[in-house]
Amino acid sequence: MAATNDYFVPHLDGLPYLDKPVVYFAAAAAAMELLGPTELAARLPAFLFTLGSIALVVWWARRRWGAGAGWIAGIALASMPLVLAYAQETIFDSTLAFFLTAAILAFAEDRPVLAWAAIGAGAITKGPVAIAVPLVALVPWHLLTGRPLRRLVPLAGLAVFALVALPWFLAVTARHPEFPHYAFVRETFERVTTKGFHRTAPAWYYLPILLVGGFPWIVPALARLRRWRWAWLAREVNPGAQESLLLACWVLGPLLMFSLNQSKLPHYVLPLMPALALAAAGALTVDGVGVAWRAYTAVATVLGVGLATVTLWLPKPISLTAAERAAVPGAALSLGLVLVASALVVAIAVRRGKSSWVIAAYAAVVVAIPIAGGPLLAAVGDDRSSAAVTQVTAAVLARESAAGAPADVLGIGAYIPSLPFYLRRTVPIATVAGRELTSNYIADYVDQYRAYPGTPLRPADEWRLVLDHCDTPTVFIARAGDRETRAALAARLPLLAEDARFSAYGPCTAPAAGRADRGQ
Repeated sequence: MAATNDYFVPHLDGLPYLDKPVVYFAAAAAAMELLGPTELAARLPAFLFTLGSIALVVWWARRRWGAGAGWIAGIALASMPLVLAYAQETIFDSTLAFFLTAAILAFAEDRPVLAWAAIGAGAITKGPVAIAVPLVALVPWHLLTGRPLRRLVPLAGLAVFALVALPWFLAVTARHPEFPHYAFVRETFERVTTKGFHRTAPAWYYLPILLVGGFPWIVPALARLRRWRWAWLAREVNPGAQESLLLACWVLGPLLMFSLNQSKLPHYVLPLMPALALAAAGALTVDGVGVAWRAYTAVATVLGVGLATVTLWLPKPISLTAAERAAVPGAALSLGLVLVASALVVAIAVRRGKSSWVIAAYAAVVVAIPIAGGPLLAAVGDDRSSAAVTQVTAAVLARESAAGAPADVLGIGAYIPSLPFYLRRTVPIATVAGRELTSNYIADYVDQYRAYPGTPLRPADEWRLVLDHCDTPTVFIARAGDRETRAALAARLPLLAEDARFSAYGPCTAPAAGRADRGQ
């Protein structure tokens, strides 16, 4: 987008990419216009929208329970593992979480027009899920509290939604008439109802993710469950009871929806974290910072001791790289000690009435993760990243080009998503069905996009012709597990770099006879 100024249709490796809508891509492109095509610019929107979500929960908690509650809510959301992890990921869910938080809180403030504007922005961030999440949370809340459902769907709100979401949808449909069918049938209905996306998991899949992703703040958040009977009886007349039910519906409604969904990934429940942060802030403010302190100290101590002794019980056959295996003991011991220390500080602070100590002890658990677990996180990142293959490929191509021989790269049934970003060029790929690009849209219309101007999709066997003739020095990218292809490449070319997923060979050079023929 930044290179072409086409802010309507996202592209992947030069091809239209309509698997997801436009907002995050456009935000990252705008950041690149200002900062250049850097990793910081690509990640910046996720970080900024996370800060926006924090600001929203601070604002709402302050309105409900006072300034202290606002800061607790903000600290809680900022120091949840799931939020911290995805605040720097170049995916859409932190952005979506911001718009959904804005929508649900706007409905709670009886500002449905503003809520539908946020839903519209969410819809062009990640599609119909932006409509579903607020409705499955708020319809039960309205029914339980005796509020009329018509307040959820005012005509002015629907008009604002259409004004925000429809222009992009219509503009893309005009350019790609197949888009509505793909967006609503393939990417929405089939993703929810079928197992064809290979992301199925048990119905309880999200329970441990919520417990770990919301720790430690989920402990005081769940403490409010003991007041369920009061909240139920006072649900139609007491604002406090209505707030508790709102947060419960915010978690339970979408959680049920996501659990029934056939396609499951951890970050889908990121929009539920603000509700847990607000529930924790409400409990710690209304009921006092000592709420559930015994439960927290017990859980934190058990977890801390378990981590500190991880080398005694960690299964030996677990699949880890050498770097990960070396980093586990130190990271586990450090985080275990932090958990035990946190439990001790909470116990002492509650007895002495030091509320700020309690909040700091909760937050310290997650703040310590990137510090104590730094080597382990780096090792895991290296294992999952193709940085080495990408960097070596870029260096070889730059060297060949500097020597006056424009060089190329060709994937053989393999595609490194970040490679076009770092090379600043499209990456051709020899492919049967285009599935290596990880785009269902491109794979569904692969025949159409083989004829697209400048298409990177090449016939599956073209790499053999390129290897034999090598009119241009070429680096070949192969899947690490593709033994047949790697053997053919290794017989002709040196191995440049490899990781757990990809390997790079080359560059090839033209045969001597071929060079002589071209000279004549």
